Amino acid sequence: MVERVARMQHYLLPTRFCDMSTNVLLSTHFACGGGEKCAEKRDNGRDGFIRVMKVKGDRIKSFTSDIIIAISHLPLVTSENVKPSQERGLGYLAYEVKNNRPGFLSEDDDKGIGKQLRDEIQHVWAFKPMMNSRRIRRQGGLFLAFGCGDNKKSLEPTFSPFDYDNPSAPSYGIKQVGYIRIAAEAKKNIRKQLRYFGMEAESVYPELSNVCEELDNRFMEIKSKEEESK
Repeated sequence: MVERVARMQHYLLPTRFCDMSTNVLLSTHFACGGGEKCAEKRDNGRDGFIRVMKVKGDRIKSFTSDIIIAISHLPLVTSENVKPSQERGLGYLAYEVKNNRPGFLSEDDDKGIGKQLRDEIQHVWAFKPMMNSRRIRRQGGLFLAFGCGDNKKSLEPTFSPFDYDNPSAPSYGIKQVGYIRIAAEAKKNIRKQLRYFGMEAESVYPELSNVCEELDNRFMEIKSKEEESK
């Protein structure tokens, strides 16, 4: 289920996952509009931003960890049946997870691992995904997995330095340490320079349809320049 949700996120469907990258060149590519398949949307007159995050080592999980698997199964449970603040409040969620992973924790152990899950699901976690597609392998990096409160209420994490060391804060162990602004008028030129480092749209989105679309965009760009020079 984690792999499915991760792939859905990469294909722009709304999920509880948010992808990040440890590659500053790739981050710059997206901040400059390189993630937009439509050429007209790449230069939309808006500045781009790269947000620099710091994550504690113990807040980075594997895609096989219980908490990441539990978060990925949240869409299978109705809101009224998700109550992490109550004992046995994740019983329905545990049932759905066990259908796909029989060895998942038991909610009967509410003083032990069951209570731990109820606490952990009310936080944001980072995790390393399975490299099961060319797109995920190419983009690399980490995902953020967003848990929830009772009735699937949004956590509203701040990612601030004040909550970084606060275990009760949703964004505990994850903070934004800065950002880089890229002026709107500089995006196009930066994208051209990134090509020399292998950061073309067709390499970030390696599917054949995307490669053909990008080649068509390049052709139209060259044709437009030739007409302007006449």
